[in-house]
This record gives sequence, C-alpha cells and structure tokens, in this order.
Amino acid sequence: MNLTQKISLFLIFCPILVQADWGVVTQTDTNNAKTQVAYTKNSDGYSLEIYKDNVGAIRSRFSLNAELDMLAKRSCPTYQIDSRLIDNRSINDAPCLTDLSWSEFILGYIADNNTASSRLNALMNGGTITFRFMLENGSYKETKFSLSGSKKATLSALGTNLTITP
Repeated sequence: MNLTQKISLFLIFCPILVQADWGVVTQTDTNNAKTQVAYTKNSDGYSLEIYKDNVGAIRSRFSLNAELDMLAKRSCPTYQIDSRLIDNRSINDAPCLTDLSWSEFILGYIADNNTASSRLNALMNGGTITFRFMLENGSYKETKFSLSGSKKATLSALGTNLTITP
C-alpha cells in the first residue's frame, strides 16, 4: 500500500474533530422584536447562545439537541470553562431558568455600555466550556463547546463598544 492510499484510509476511518464555529444570528420573537445572538452548535447537536434581552440582561442559553431527551425538572446543568470552578448559578447566586429542552443563565447586566461579569469574560476568552446535565430519565450526559471565535461573535451580538470588567 502506498502513502496516498494509507492517508486516504486514515481520513476515511479516523474520526474528525470539528471545532464549533461561532456566528451571529438574528432571532425574531412573537412581537417581531429582533435580537442579535452569538450562536454555536457542537458536533453532538447541542447549541449555546449568548444574547442581550430587552432589559439589558446578558443571557447564556444551553439547548439540547433534537433528540427526544428532556432535562430533569428543577435541575440546572453545571458548566465549567476550562479548569475554572464548576458552576450552575446565574449572577448574584440566582438559579438558572430551565425548560424541558434548554437552560439559561444570566451572566450580567449592561448599563451605559458597561458590564461587570467574570463569567462573560471567561466565555469570551476561554478555550472550552463543558456542560453536565441530568435528563428526565435520571441519566447524566456531558457535552463540550469550543469557545474559539466566541469573543468576536459575542461582541458583535452585544455591541462592539461594550466594556467588560471581569
């Protein structure tokens, strides 16, 4: 077998790791209000969004993939950025908001184009974020997202003139 054939076989049978690409999408709510959202979807089909709501809260939403899995009721996923401490709370130690297919964390509030948020800073400058969560059937799952490109997408969605104090 020559080198070209070996490389071809390697590429066919070797799993390919694909880094999640961050981008900005526009979402429209039921009142036709448009929101810019920094968005990524990982290879497992889970998605992660960062956006500013209509009162200036910066939110991070983790959503399950399209499978039939549902999050356990009254259970917030944990998240860990790189090797930082594991967390499952919003700012001011508030619980997450959760539904059957998503959970949302408030990362900070914008006032006069400024926010104090170590969580947002870590999301924008970290390497990976890992979510661990319990499903309605009692089983646990884990998924990871690359944070490569998250800073550019997040600033584009929230405003390039935003000042973030960790």
